[in-house]
Formats: sequence, C-alpha cells, structure tokens
Amino acid sequence: MHAVLYAALFFETSGDDDCDPDLAVKQLEGIAWSLRQLSEAEQQEFRAFALRAAEADPSPTVGAEIVAVVDGLLPTDEA
Repeated sequence: MHAVLYAALFFETSGDDDCDPDLAVKQLEGIAWSLRQLSEAEQQEFRAFALRAAEADPSPTVGAEIVAVVDGLLPTDEA
C-alpha cells in the first residue's frame, strides 16, 4: 500500500522536470483503475492507510497532498 500511495503522490505532485506530464497522467489513471478494482472493504482499508499516513507526516502540506491524491483516486459518494 505504501508504494502505491507514494507512487501516486509522486506522479500527482511532480513537476515537468521530474516526470513527463503525459506519463504522470497515464500512471495515475492506471493506479486509479487498479484501486477501483478492489473490493469495497479493500478500498476502505487503502483509504484508512492513506489517511493514517497523512496524519503521521510531519509536513502538513504533504499530509494535505496525500488526502487530495486519495480523494482523486478513490472518490467517495459524498465527493
């Protein structure tokens, strides 16, 4: 879960000098598709893991980016 979360975070927050923008979009789409193939319980487990990682990160900015990435990858019905 850690690798998937932080790969998505990298692709979402990387600049053009870090990663080709088209590649980043394709990778994020692939990650999102894969996560949506998980069962509801597995999606909830991933979301809970990500939210714990966001809370544990010493940087509030990174924590907020993690939450935003997860909300984009696995939107809830309320969003």
